[in-house]
Amino acid sequence: MKRLSKLSKKKKIIAGVALALAVVILVPVIKGNAAVKVEAVKATRGELERSIEINGTVKTNESKTYYAQIDGQVGHIVTSVGETVNAGDVLIEWDSEKLDYDIQMADYSAQSELGSYNNSIQNGGKMAGLYSEANTNLKVLDQQITDTSAAITAIEKQIEDKKAGLAAEGANLQISLIDWADKPDSEEYENLQKLVQSNIYEQQYNSDLVAMQDELNRLNKQLAACKEYKAEMSGQKSSSYTGVLTSGAKEQLEAQKASSELKSEKLKQKLEAAKGGVKADFSGVVTRVSAVEGSSVGVGAELIKIDSNTNIIITSHVNKYDIEHMEEGQQATVTIKGKEYTGKISKLSKVVTVDDKGVAGNDIEIVLDAPDSDIILGADAKANIITAKMDNVVQVPMETIISGTEGEYVYVIENNALVKRPVKVGASGEYMVEITEGLNGDEQIAIVGETELTEGMEVTAQEKEQTE
Repeated sequence: MKRLSKLSKKKKIIAGVALALAVVILVPVIKGNAAVKVEAVKATRGELERSIEINGTVKTNESKTYYAQIDGQVGHIVTSVGETVNAGDVLIEWDSEKLDYDIQMADYSAQSELGSYNNSIQNGGKMAGLYSEANTNLKVLDQQITDTSAAITAIEKQIEDKKAGLAAEGANLQISLIDWADKPDSEEYENLQKLVQSNIYEQQYNSDLVAMQDELNRLNKQLAACKEYKAEMSGQKSSSYTGVLTSGAKEQLEAQKASSELKSEKLKQKLEAAKGGVKADFSGVVTRVSAVEGSSVGVGAELIKIDSNTNIIITSHVNKYDIEHMEEGQQATVTIKGKEYTGKISKLSKVVTVDDKGVAGNDIEIVLDAPDSDIILGADAKANIITAKMDNVVQVPMETIISGTEGEYVYVIENNALVKRPVKVGASGEYMVEITEGLNGDEQIAIVGETELTEGMEVTAQEKEQTE
């Protein structure tokens, strides 16, 4: 005869436990085959909770590593590894003198950037003015050069015509003088000589010719001056063109200015915020300190890490048989350092893995409803998970179930005698076992104790109070 043993508080029944009782006490032979006293309980119908007990480790469900948001110098490290901190507590203080210096430098940098922008805008405006001036003047100069060149051409023609007229007149006088050459003493010849001399003088010093030549000289000087000024304006136009701000260049300057202002403002905000130190975003335990007092660090350098002690999970590896009965949301009672907490399954891994003991199963997480300051991260924990609740099921205490070669059975007490009754076992709770076949729920069942029970044995039943 075998009895169904309870290997742990909330494990399923394991068939074929120990052999019949290790200690068998012979029933004293009493005159007249006296009935043996046995403890008995009633099979009942009611609610039954199926549960599984697992071992796990206390971990945080929220952690944060803090990194430097500025290039700064670490001042004072307020806390240390293992210390508890509250949300808003200062973890690390920055060197205040270095912060003030960096804030002042940020202001200077912003002023410099603004000055550079204004200078570019002013230079662009100046170059635009020079370019516009040169462009306008070149148009006027081109017209002046055209007009002056035309005037020079016209007056040159006048001078040419004047000289040609005087030369023709002189030629005629010479012919006449030749005609009168045989009368050199005549008055006519003498007059002709005077006219020839006058013509020669006129060809060189004619007042109209001199005036026209003076005008021609003036126009040539004017033309040369216009061409020289045009060359100057062309150079000005060419040199100022590269400095003229196009709409695109101006937009680029505006964008650079806005970007610079934004960066400067953000930097100042971070530097000002750094005066308050690095603060904890949530309550927890300091698990790592990377910063060193007095050291200079750059943006992105790791400073400190905290793990939440108010957002706690229990992690465990559950074998493939138990995992079949688990699902997210199931309630659990967790014991840590002898103290009980409530929680529920928050995560079930969808991948089967093998733990360090070679057990195949799935990782699970249980989140605690109301963790407190007594919890220690990394501590061991036990969790009792309620995997099912059933109503109106036939159930008996585990200690009434016997496992034999043909399966499980119980001893039903009928007319003060034991009757062997084969049963089929279903789910198990902490103390009770579901009977799916073999009992109706109103039978009186013998409890397996130190006395060996046999079918047909006459007994006197002593009711035992059932454990809730």
